[in-house]
Amino acid sequence: MPNPDLVPDRDGITFFGTLSAAVTHDMKNFLAIINENAGLLEDLAVRARNGAVPVDPRKAALISEKIRKQVNRADNMIKLFNRFSHSMDHAQESVDMEEMVLLVAGLAERIIRHHDIFLTVLPAPVPCRIQAHRFDLLHLIFRAVEITCELLNRASGENRKQVTVSFGSDPLVPEICFIPDTSTACCWNTLFDTSKDRTLLDRVNMHAKKAVTSNGVCGFCLCKTPGKQ
Repeated sequence: MPNPDLVPDRDGITFFGTLSAAVTHDMKNFLAIINENAGLLEDLAVRARNGAVPVDPRKAALISEKIRKQVNRADNMIKLFNRFSHSMDHAQESVDMEEMVLLVAGLAERIIRHHDIFLTVLPAPVPCRIQAHRFDLLHLIFRAVEITCELLNRASGENRKQVTVSFGSDPLVPEICFIPDTSTACCWNTLFDTSKDRTLLDRVNMHAKKAVTSNGVCGFCLCKTPGKQ
């Protein structure tokens, strides 16, 4: 059971519910595809049993492979969700930020896809760790994803938008950067300015800052706040 001292606040519960809804929706889709293909296998078996048409081994193998693919996707999603659920069990500790970003990206895949955004997570060039509660850090990363989706949808008319998530090169000042592939008119330096987001940043000992690439594309980074452990 979760540590009673780490029970999330109302915003944290909303975050948990949002990701849970996305995961269960994906699981329902996986099961629907499995059920559909199981029905196709049953049709092949019935027709063969009645002597109408012999079973085509290639068709049966193709259907089986489709089922196996969905089982693997469902198994991976359950493993991710299990890790996410147990994030509330952890007290403050050294947390791998790259691992947390990949976890959020996997669980929020449906939400990101709904916004017509393709998210690419680059490997961290150096160890990127921070002292934090896992659940709070996951919540902050998810908020970064939400804000990125909202701003790009307002600023871009393109059907498919690209966002790259990268990590800082200084292990003493860990940071996560969200950079779109094209410039927007959004004020990235005024993000996370609500009281709820500021509180969340403070709980993880991080702050948000504007980031500009060499070709002038604007994004933002979540960085460890100097002087805080």
